[in-house]
Amino acid sequence: MIEESKTIEEKFGVLDSVPVGACLLRDDFVVLFWNTCLEEWTKIPRSQMLGTKITTHFPHLSQPKYANRFQQIFAGGPPTIFSSQIHKHLIPATWQDGQQRIQQTTVTAVPALEAGVAQPETKDLAIHTLKLEAEGNGGIRESANAVLSWDSPFLMSPSGWPAANSQSFYALLVLQDVTDLTHRIQAYRTMRDQALEEVKVRQRIEEELRSSQHFIQQIADAAPYLLYIYDLTEQRNVYVNGQASKLLGYTPQEILQMETALFSRLAHPEDSPLLAAHVHKFPSAEDGCIVELEYRLKHRSGEWRWFRCRDQVFARTPEGRPKQIFGTAQDITEYKRTEEALRQQNEREQLMTTITQHIRQSLDLGEVLSTTVTEVRQFLQADRVMIVRFHPCTGSLCTTPVTGAVTVESVVSTCRPMLGETLQNFCFDEFYLEAYQHLGIRPIADVFATDLPPNQVDLLAQFDVRAYLVVPLVQGEELWGLLMAHQCTPRHWMQLEVELLSSLATQLAIAIKQAELYQQLQEANQKLERLATLDELTQLANRRRFDQYLETEWRRQSREQTPLSLILCDIDSFKSYNDTYGHPGGDECLRQVAGAIGDAVDRPADLVARYGGEEFAIILPNTEITEAVQVAEHIQVKIAALHLPHAGSLVSKYITVSLGVASMVPASESGAKILIAAADEALYQAKDLGRDRIQVYQPETTKTEPNGTAPQPTVDFSDFSPPNTNLPSPTSA
Repeated sequence: MIEESKTIEEKFGVLDSVPVGACLLRDDFVVLFWNTCLEEWTKIPRSQMLGTKITTHFPHLSQPKYANRFQQIFAGGPPTIFSSQIHKHLIPATWQDGQQRIQQTTVTAVPALEAGVAQPETKDLAIHTLKLEAEGNGGIRESANAVLSWDSPFLMSPSGWPAANSQSFYALLVLQDVTDLTHRIQAYRTMRDQALEEVKVRQRIEEELRSSQHFIQQIADAAPYLLYIYDLTEQRNVYVNGQASKLLGYTPQEILQMETALFSRLAHPEDSPLLAAHVHKFPSAEDGCIVELEYRLKHRSGEWRWFRCRDQVFARTPEGRPKQIFGTAQDITEYKRTEEALRQQNEREQLMTTITQHIRQSLDLGEVLSTTVTEVRQFLQADRVMIVRFHPCTGSLCTTPVTGAVTVESVVSTCRPMLGETLQNFCFDEFYLEAYQHLGIRPIADVFATDLPPNQVDLLAQFDVRAYLVVPLVQGEELWGLLMAHQCTPRHWMQLEVELLSSLATQLAIAIKQAELYQQLQEANQKLERLATLDELTQLANRRRFDQYLETEWRRQSREQTPLSLILCDIDSFKSYNDTYGHPGGDECLRQVAGAIGDAVDRPADLVARYGGEEFAIILPNTEITEAVQVAEHIQVKIAALHLPHAGSLVSKYITVSLGVASMVPASESGAKILIAAADEALYQAKDLGRDRIQVYQPETTKTEPNGTAPQPTVDFSDFSPPNTNLPSPTSA
């Protein structure tokens, strides 16, 4: 027994260095070999397993479904595979986090050791075992065929397993951990129904694997990723597995011949600094520490492929410095493409959300359209984005040709602008209109490579357009216009761009409708505001507007301490005018007088209002009394120039007015009524003094009496009647 154990250890000890579980059973299920990998997985030491029945530790193996298949192996039968899809845990083992390892297990008949009988090499047994695992896993079938290309001294029967003339056989169990691979396949199927294989190489390659190069090479070439050993001191690869041909298009020999020029020839220029920094991490790396990096290598065909490498220190110098690193590089090109596509889609959707928010936040139609073309051009990186709005009467009922105008545009400086251009019969014939009416989108990659009408090609050529994308803007059943993107070079419009632009067009159509409704509402509100603040007869501000404006200006002039002037104007003998000419004539007189007063007052801040029946008021902000008197005189001149006959007047044969002028610097403790009272008092004095004149309200200047006391202020109403001025008056005329 001791001799047998020693011989088994010599023959199968090499399996301690492989990253798979290996166990040798006698026909009584006694464990004869238990490799290091199984010790690590199961946490059961070899000393505890050897010489004991495996069913002692794993009772489920005594079940008929397992025992019967093992008996066939002990009888020299063909190898059997316990698929990870059905028997996930033949020898249960857990990760550190408690997760069960998923195993792909192959059991092979091995001739029992007998004195004087030639025994096959252990490496050959492993080769055929891995061959069976490869055939059970379609993903590595091609690599398994490479295994079979080796010459093997192992005597095989025609059917491929040991000849049945051996009296007894061992059962060699080879367990491959496919937990990570299984989970990654499931995750990738969920994302894109594709398979991304990730197999982690965690075990160090020991010196024993170097001495078994034949065995190592077969395992390495079967792996679906690059395996390599890189010498840090020589700065070159000293080993690359056969997957280099499949993943990079170069044979391992060609890779090794590149020596120090490998990365300069194959690595992407943008990734060279990352690779240099990656190598510089190993002098301080500990054994077993895995350093990862993603970078691009150029395939022989010129295509750039993405790889994810996982490297660790493999060998050290006698001084303990890292000399070589062992690593794996998995091709993740498809994963990167999917990731990039998702990233671009997320960016486009976020940008689309931003554009939509900008559009929906504004109710001004011009701002909505301008924001749209600017944001869309940046989004598409196009040379021009514009909005064409159809002219009214677009459709089958129109007798004139269908036309549209470029109402807003965002264009690069190198392109000729199209803003304001009228497009007639350009994509506007009945065929296109019908398609656009049903949200048809038309992407053109190259106008010279399509069957566009000659007039369209000529028009586009005038503006250097080579490719365009047209999206209709439809409101309900009405075709409002078109959203158009232009490119001055041929361009293939991606489906994602078309779909997102279509979604934007829907949002834009809603925003346009809202903006138009808001514009109509604003116009209606402005009309109501005018009706609420204008006098219908004279079209001057009404009494309500007068009161609001006077109060506002009173407070403002009070803060600024500047003068505020007011003129009250009354048509002389207007009652007799109505009696003489009738109320229609009186209304016409009021309109003409109102127009004359409005012509006399030309500052934007001044307000002319109809104060009463035949009475008008003029508010003059920031105006001294002398300037207010000049305005009053100008009003008299304008009214005299009307030459409106007034047969019932007591002062003239033409229409005349009396004016009262007042001015003061408002005080915060007093109200605007004091200014109205002053102007009204001045108007009363003008009428009392004979009408057809200007009267000013002005407090008398305070003088000091000889005894030092100040007299009480009195009001001085200065007479500014026309006879006392150089201005003509109806009376003198």
